[in-house]
Amino acid sequence: MTMEQLYFFAALVEEGTISGAARRLHMSQPPVSIQLKNLENECGIRLFERGARQITLTDAGRVLYNYAQKIVELKTSAEDDMKSLKAGKKGSIRLGIASSGTCEEFIRGVAAFRAEHENISFKVYDDNTLELLKAMEKQKIELAVVRTPFPKKGLDVVSMVNDRIVAAGLPEMIDHLPEEIMIKDVKDKPLIIYRRWEKLIRENIDHEKIKVDFLCINDDSRTSLQWAEAGLGVALIPESILPLSHKLSFRRLSEENFSSSICLIKRQDRRVSEGAEEFYRTFQKMFFKEDMSLMDYINIQK
Repeated sequence: MTMEQLYFFAALVEEGTISGAARRLHMSQPPVSIQLKNLENECGIRLFERGARQITLTDAGRVLYNYAQKIVELKTSAEDDMKSLKAGKKGSIRLGIASSGTCEEFIRGVAAFRAEHENISFKVYDDNTLELLKAMEKQKIELAVVRTPFPKKGLDVVSMVNDRIVAAGLPEMIDHLPEEIMIKDVKDKPLIIYRRWEKLIRENIDHEKIKVDFLCINDDSRTSLQWAEAGLGVALIPESILPLSHKLSFRRLSEENFSSSICLIKRQDRRVSEGAEEFYRTFQKMFFKEDMSLMDYINIQK
């Protein structure tokens, strides 16, 4: 199969019809149809079914599309980096960032890196932590800023900040409460929570033998903020994302296990670009912890 065929196939999947793919590629339909037919013949298996209004991928088509996305993105990144190198720059860093991961400490780290590496640019991919881990596995990204909990096996991890979980809502929902509360203090409010924290929250309310109303269980901090700002309920969110909203009041939760760390990660079994390695080492130096072993500290100074 050729890169051209993969481009055509990706366009077909994303546009939903051959006519849509042709418009996107600024071509007529016949050559697009011929290339897609040739791709199916080379694969020796049907990749999609033509419906009345749009195509439907077969299992084989879905597998190929995952590869096609990755290959097309890597080719584009390679071309961009070659252009950057030709222009005297040092390429780019493919960085994933969770929606609740842009804390003050991270921005300081980026600024420190930029002060020493002005000729390196960034390609940023926004997603939730679990999807970013998958993107790193598929080599779509080199590094990621993610939030605990996540499986750390096979990863190098720099923890930037430990973030308390807070209850945030409009002032009329929150301001009458003390400065530090427990979940039971907002049990009469509709709650807006992260899906990944659902198990932990349910364990706490079961222990306290209380009942709560889960209005919204989602995967994005921005969703939680928007619903809380609309007065729909109280959001349980990391304290560090509060600056994204100017409408909400908040109270810290006193439960000891209600905290979350923001971390920069990279895989131990994959080489990353020189720029990405330097970026990671910048954060290692900035966020050196006292419990880091002497050997680890010596290694990051090299």
